[in-house]
Amino acid sequence: MVDSIGRSSVGRSAMVGRKRKNFLQRTIKKMELWRDKARINLFQQRRRYKQKIETNQALMKAKKAGRLPNLNPSGAISRLNDDGLIPKARKFGITHSTVPAKPKYSIVKPAERIYGNKWRAYEQETKDKQKKLLVKK
Repeated sequence: MVDSIGRSSVGRSAMVGRKRKNFLQRTIKKMELWRDKARINLFQQRRRYKQKIETNQALMKAKKAGRLPNLNPSGAISRLNDDGLIPKARKFGITHSTVPAKPKYSIVKPAERIYGNKWRAYEQETKDKQKKLLVKK
């Protein structure tokens, strides 16, 4: 728009708004990628930890098999968990999360929270997907 003297108005062009919008979209995509990478790393770390626990348990069982039985009556309580009696807290696990489903001030769409028994369901899903992929090949 030109005023009476012939000067055009000085202000922000439409390109500034587009650049800002593109910057926000790129930033959100980067944040989602970082979140997903961290999540994948967490799953891998948890799997490696479980494998380590299983190998250590196998070693301990092999060591225990070579020993004489413990006749100490106070030791009987600690052996109950090895026989398949699982404490109630571990049996049912966590049923709800205290972390909010959506962060208050985040502009990134949150991923589904996985906690407690959802880990088992997620691991079962991944095993099923891997089996299907092997069958297709």
